[in-house]
Amino acid sequence: MVLDDPGGIARLDTAGMLGLIGRAGSMASEGWHLAADLAPPATPPAAVVVCGMGGSGIAGEVLQALLADQIPVPVLSVKDERIPSSVDSRTWFFACSYSGETEETLAAYEQACRRRAQVVAVTSGGRLADLADRRGHPVVRVPAGLPPRAALPYLLVPMVRLVARAGGGAEAEEGMRRQVDEAARLLDDLTARWGPAVPLSGNPAKALAVALEGAIPVVYAGSAAMAPAAQRWKTQFNENSKVPAAWNAFPELTHNEIVGWEGVTGGAPPFHVVFLRDREDGAANARRLEAARERLVGRARGAMEVWSHGVGRLARMLSLILLGDYASAYLAVLRRVDPTPIEAIRAIKQHLARP
Repeated sequence: MVLDDPGGIARLDTAGMLGLIGRAGSMASEGWHLAADLAPPATPPAAVVVCGMGGSGIAGEVLQALLADQIPVPVLSVKDERIPSSVDSRTWFFACSYSGETEETLAAYEQACRRRAQVVAVTSGGRLADLADRRGHPVVRVPAGLPPRAALPYLLVPMVRLVARAGGGAEAEEGMRRQVDEAARLLDDLTARWGPAVPLSGNPAKALAVALEGAIPVVYAGSAAMAPAAQRWKTQFNENSKVPAAWNAFPELTHNEIVGWEGVTGGAPPFHVVFLRDREDGAANARRLEAARERLVGRARGAMEVWSHGVGRLARMLSLILLGDYASAYLAVLRRVDPTPIEAIRAIKQHLARP
């Protein structure tokens, strides 16, 4: 089995994506310190908006789910070059682009500047860093040289620290530091259990990849609180495994998507469902999930549950994300593809750059 062959994995994972996934815990710890000396915007926010695309944009989704019911102002994730008309001088606007060259994020940044929003750039460099430095905007500078999707803790944790500080001052910031410390320790522990050195027989992430081989993954979060984890699984299957995938979350999917399964009839169904479970799902969503599972019999090739780990919401969210990151990279290995290259995205960017 190639998943238990270190040499075979290395020949396929030429850029070391699995090694980067295994650094998530240390990245979370380092990410906390990236914002230590950063002067946040002077005025407390009336709203927090995060603009980012792709591997950078998922940080905004996680921030929103993590803090939306924890701080007294709305948190919004924007994945577009257009920003909400409500953005004004009372808005904290995070322009999040790992490369600093993301076309949509740069356009949104310019709009936020014209609206006199309180802008913070989160980036490894590029035009975004240059513009922010020139205009005197705070810049969270994250380490360069990574695929953006592998840098999630670097992008997320500094924003978490700044927004927690804004929402409740030093006490709230200290509480969030404890959550980050827990998440970092947990990610390191899970890496020791799910990493490439652990054989398939005792490795849930490798077993997931084997179960999903040849299928279209459909990832359902057990609650809206964990929806960003399901979204992250979907995009990691896209970019790492090079396969189509879908995601949704309870309770919303029981109001629409579940009906779509009625159209899956005859033959061998290509879909395999993974339910992402968490202690915040609640009893009502648990009942919805069981009812939905019954509707999948004969329509999905298989269905399984995986549960989050940890105590704090951040640790639990990142534990699910880590499992999906590993499973997607292992699925790439099973498919004999390198998880790092994203040729289709590069080709589209080249097309858009043509005069």
